[in-house]
Amino acid sequence: MDASKSEKPTGREAVRRAVLGTARRVFAARGPRAPLREVAEAAGVNLGLIHRHIGNKDDLLAAVLESGLRHGSARIDVHDDAGAAIRTMLLGATANPDFSRLLLWLSLDPGAVGRPLIDASNRPARAVARMTSPPPSDELGLAMALTVIYSWPVLREQIMEVLEFTPQQREGVDARMADLIARVVTGSTGPTGAGEEK
Repeated sequence: MDASKSEKPTGREAVRRAVLGTARRVFAARGPRAPLREVAEAAGVNLGLIHRHIGNKDDLLAAVLESGLRHGSARIDVHDDAGAAIRTMLLGATANPDFSRLLLWLSLDPGAVGRPLIDASNRPARAVARMTSPPPSDELGLAMALTVIYSWPVLREQIMEVLEFTPQQREGVDARMADLIARVVTGSTGPTGAGEEK
């Protein structure tokens, strides 16, 4: 949000919403070392409000990640089918690539944060690993699917460019990729979602 073009957020919840959304975009674009002051300015709040309502930069990064995980978990909680959950995760990640981009930044620059930011037991991948109808066929297939989920949204344009995808090949590519990864996870050989989100 550009503070010069809209009203500044007021109240604890409005400030938190504005800061979290802006922080996700800023950290995804610039990495976790982006200055907190830049987030405050882009959100239209003063730096003190971030410290009062959220905390320091690690607290803000943790809140951004937690928000993304809650959103992702809510999308897959309706599934007990590991393939359908993986498909939903990939389509969600490609529709909103900021979360994937931030995770990649944090992986490439682990020294940018002073503490673990998320509780591993709350990750959607753990929920997928426990699904039973059908379950993931093995850990390696699930690991490959998670690699695709978190990298495809960030690298897909470059990959399609290198492979010289035609406009026709690009059409529906995310749904086809989601179907393929869902089949890999469950060990299925047949079609999964036929290009439609479950």
